Amino acid sequence: MKRTTKSAATYILAAVLAVLLFISSAASSVLAYADEPSNFDSTNVLDDLEGGIIAGEDFNIDDYPYAQNGRPQLIAFIEYCYSFYASDRDNFGLYAYVYNPGGFAFDSVNNAIQFRAGNAAQPVKYSLSLLNYSTEPGAEGLFYKFKVVMTAEERNALLSSLDSDARVYELSGIELSRGGTITEYEVGSTYTYSGYAAGYGAFEGNDSTLVCDVEDFEKYLTLDVRTTYYRPDGPNGEAYTRDTLHSVYFSVPNEIVESYGDMTAVHATWLNAQTSPVFVTGNSQVYNTVTKFLGQTVDGGNFHYASEDTSPLGYALIASKYIESADWVNENNAAHAFSYMSYNANREYTSSDVDLYMLAYAFLADNNDANSYVLPAEELIGNKKEGVAGWFETYTEEYGKDTDVDGRFSSDLFSEVNDEYTDITISTDDTFELTDQVISQDLWQQFVGGGYHVEATNTYTISAIKKVENSDFKQTTAATCEGLYIDESDYEEFKAYYDEAQRNNETVYLFRYYQSPYKSYEVATYARGEGSWTILGTNFGYDFIDTNAYFMQMWVQLGFDIIDLTFTKDDVSTVIPVVMSPIDIAADGEPPIITNDDVPWLTIALLLAASAGGIAVTQIIRRVWGTRKAN
Repeated sequence: MKRTTKSAATYILAAVLAVLLFISSAASSVLAYADEPSNFDSTNVLDDLEGGIIAGEDFNIDDYPYAQNGRPQLIAFIEYCYSFYASDRDNFGLYAYVYNPGGFAFDSVNNAIQFRAGNAAQPVKYSLSLLNYSTEPGAEGLFYKFKVVMTAEERNALLSSLDSDARVYELSGIELSRGGTITEYEVGSTYTYSGYAAGYGAFEGNDSTLVCDVEDFEKYLTLDVRTTYYRPDGPNGEAYTRDTLHSVYFSVPNEIVESYGDMTAVHATWLNAQTSPVFVTGNSQVYNTVTKFLGQTVDGGNFHYASEDTSPLGYALIASKYIESADWVNENNAAHAFSYMSYNANREYTSSDVDLYMLAYAFLADNNDANSYVLPAEELIGNKKEGVAGWFETYTEEYGKDTDVDGRFSSDLFSEVNDEYTDITISTDDTFELTDQVISQDLWQQFVGGGYHVEATNTYTISAIKKVENSDFKQTTAATCEGLYIDESDYEEFKAYYDEAQRNNETVYLFRYYQSPYKSYEVATYARGEGSWTILGTNFGYDFIDTNAYFMQMWVQLGFDIIDLTFTKDDVSTVIPVVMSPIDIAADGEPPIITNDDVPWLTIALLLAASAGGIAVTQIIRRVWGTRKAN
């Protein structure tokens, strides 16, 4: 269906021209107005709409009522001040007008619009700046006015892609943020502008010749995107660190594959962020104490003598990270550790390379056994479909001092955040390589700590894009997941999704888009004692509690969004825009693969052996107990 406006404006452009003509009809005055382009940014949305033309009809506010839970709609996309001369396009701008029947209060950040301009090969998702919304009685929040925000590079690329005689914009979707939740709404319209506004044509004295044709744009895909991940069983070559392969999967209609060929590339964006250390414990007493200090800066005092420890927490949480060394007492080659709320200036006992003074995460293993407890990803990111908030959101609301990360989350939650969004097109030729070391521990390593032996090293080269077929499903769940590189915890959902797609004549694709390191360390928990030590499990006044806990860190992807898909048939590639609401992605938090024994009698045995051999007791304490639980 084709809708065409007539007159010297499209949609609300009549209002724009009225503003220009009100200032002066003389070309010089129009150019003088062009020196202040921000004036149009400040005009009221409803004032702009009044007297305009929407879908070929004069705008009438009575045609736009409130409707409970009504879906927002783009009702106008305005090209402003495009000049015949490239040197006179400083005032060029694009504006989006939204009808908001549900009366939603949209956020001022994280709004965007996606379109392909002119002869550009791919669509681009541009940020939207919220200019204003209607406040008139009876129309509060019913209409919103946004401006398309472009970097200098994006602006130059867009302008160079346009044909001056017919500027085409293929709009697929608009993203609107409400309460931190971003939803993309379908647009499906092609706007074609021809002619020029008064003062912007070849002859600046001409009246406006600007016309806009609006047609339905149907060649786009709406995707239901699900997430999964895969980790090999062993480390990746770095102690206590495993590779993580991040993936999503979705289905496309078979008619798309039949018409355009198999999917050969995916254009996606996301923001990479690494969590701060996440504490998981199976000890409810420790958990209840630690949660009282979340988000607070706590100086742990000196983990040397309990009498010098001023921490209000009363616990020291030490995470071990083994580094192979012939002399594991030598401080320069000793094990390093995270130490939470325990400060040791000379590193004598904890050998810590990271002293944490603030903790943003604490979770209790519901089975009381942290060594076998997997922290579900939903605990971090929530479940939007079920309206369940995750810890990122909960912490930010209850403890966070800012929303500096993606405009939504507290910076406390992350130890590292990329400076900008990843914006990448990944093809079937791209691969990932995972490393999986087969390891073992002897009795000494199991009881004392100090690492593991590497028996073998396996590597796996995995294609970024996988078309899922019936033959991929094996006799067992484990075999299927190993073959597809998905976690077994996701199998049931994945299989149900695949079966539903088959019934709907759709093809499922796995898209592996990112690889990251996952770190997980066993935590030894100490309680501050009375300031003296004994041979029965006390280290200079610190009583060893257990190793029923772990710290982990993972990379998550915030605002993951697929922009378009490429399909190839007979060497001809077709790019199809995608409409999907951005999602936050995290993998599950898994316990460490190397753990140590909690039996304190080993200290007694070593002390007895030391006594027989004439070794100083303090040296044994340093070498065995302090290092055993801190390494």
